[in-house]
Amino acid sequence: MVAPPSWLATFADQVAAQIHPIDVLAPLGCHYHLDEEVWEVTLFVSKTEVIGGPKDGRLKNSRFQLDIKGVLETFDAVESCAWQPMGLGEEDEVGPHLSIEGIYAGHPIWLRLPATAPQQFDPGRYAVVHERRWKEVW
Repeated sequence: MVAPPSWLATFADQVAAQIHPIDVLAPLGCHYHLDEEVWEVTLFVSKTEVIGGPKDGRLKNSRFQLDIKGVLETFDAVESCAWQPMGLGEEDEVGPHLSIEGIYAGHPIWLRLPATAPQQFDPGRYAVVHERRWKEVW
């Protein structure tokens, strides 16, 4: 994947600052794609995989709160905002998420903030039980 333009990295950082952890937050992931003239951006908290112990292989989601007002204020203009509370089936890669379409620094953006990491992404962190430590994967 090509490195994002600097303005897009700044946008993602500003949105990420609106994610407030309830417990120890796993690394954040960001997937972006320019589709025609709209930047599609999905920002998400990765999963943690348990390594060792009785729950070996289990995937856990980090708990967090999202300051929606703060995210909306990141945009120069907001055209639409919607919450999808459930996945739409097996073809739905994003699942439950907040969707915002708007303009940032003169660029049209479709931002999606899923409740959990999309399944196609590997865990961003391991919980190594026998060593009692986190291992960041990405």
